[in-house]
Amino acid sequence: MEKGYSVSNELPPGYSPDFDFHIFSKPEHLALQSAEWLHFYLLRKNNQKVMAQVSFHISDYTARSPFRAPFGSFLFSPRLSPSVLYEFVQRCEKGLRALNVTTVSIVEPPLYYRVSGEMLHTIFINLGYRIALAELSSGIRIDRIRFDEKVEIWERRKLKQAKTKGVLFKMLPSSELDHVYSLILKCKEQRGHSLNMTLSELRATVEAFPGDFLLSGAYLEKELIAASVAIRVHPEILYNFYSGHLKKVDSISPMVTIIAGLYRYCEHQNIKLLDLGTSALHGQPNFSLLEFKLRLGATPSMKLTFEKQLSQ
Repeated sequence: MEKGYSVSNELPPGYSPDFDFHIFSKPEHLALQSAEWLHFYLLRKNNQKVMAQVSFHISDYTARSPFRAPFGSFLFSPRLSPSVLYEFVQRCEKGLRALNVTTVSIVEPPLYYRVSGEMLHTIFINLGYRIALAELSSGIRIDRIRFDEKVEIWERRKLKQAKTKGVLFKMLPSSELDHVYSLILKCKEQRGHSLNMTLSELRATVEAFPGDFLLSGAYLEKELIAASVAIRVHPEILYNFYSGHLKKVDSISPMVTIIAGLYRYCEHQNIKLLDLGTSALHGQPNFSLLEFKLRLGATPSMKLTFEKQLSQ
C-alpha cells in the first residue's frame, strides 16, 4: 500500500473521518443492528485522518454490510486516490479470508448519494464482485423550482383536488410514532404487504436518533389518512422510509400531499435530495410505483447489491 497509509481493525485515539457518515454507518445504528462487527479503517498518519472504512457483520461464513439497514458499504474520502481505495478493498478481503469468510455481501446506497459511487462500483467489478440485486431508487432534487411546477399535470390535479377537499399536511411530534406506525401498517396490510420493522424496533431507532426522524401526516377533517416516517440519513438527504395511505382515499391520492409537504420541509432545511426509496415487489420492479414517483419529478438511480465468493 502507498506509503503513509495503514489498515487497522481498531480506531486509534485522535483520528477523525475525512468523509461524511450516513446514519446507517454510525456506531449508534450499528449497535442497533448487531452487537458484533468487524471494522476496517484506512488510516493516514500524517494528518490523523480516517480515509476510508467499512463495517462487516459476520455469520455463517458470510460478511455483510449492512446487517439490518437499507444500505451499508464503504465510506471513503473524496480525496482518496482510486489505487489506494482498490488496495484497501483487497486488504479487507484478506482480513475476511483469515477469519474463514467465504462470501461477501455489500449493499450500496443509491448511486446519487455520492459522486464517486461509479469509482467504487468499478473497483468491485474489477475485483470479481457480481451484482446480486439491482434496484431502482427514486429521488427528487431540491432546487429553486417549486414542487407543483415539477410534478406532471395529473399529479398536480390530485394535489389541488386534495386541497379542495380539505386535506391538510402536518408535521407530527415523536409522541405520535405509535399512531403513525399503526396507520402505515394498516395501509400496507390493506394491500397484502407488511413492514420489515416492528414498532418496538422502530421506536428504539427513533429514540437513538431523535433529531433525525421526521413524522408527518395528511388529515381529512380530523382523521389521519396518510402518513410518513422520514429519516435525515445525511445532512443533505431526507429519506422517505415508511409511508402509506388508506385505500378508501385512493381517489384523492394524499401521498402527493405528503411528498409536497416533505419537499417544502427540505427547502427550509437546506436539504438537497428527497429520497423516495426503491420501487420493488417480491424482488421485481414495481413499475406502477416507480412511474408514480417519476410523475412527482423524481429521478431514478441504481441501488446495487454486490457479492463475491472469496477463495481461501
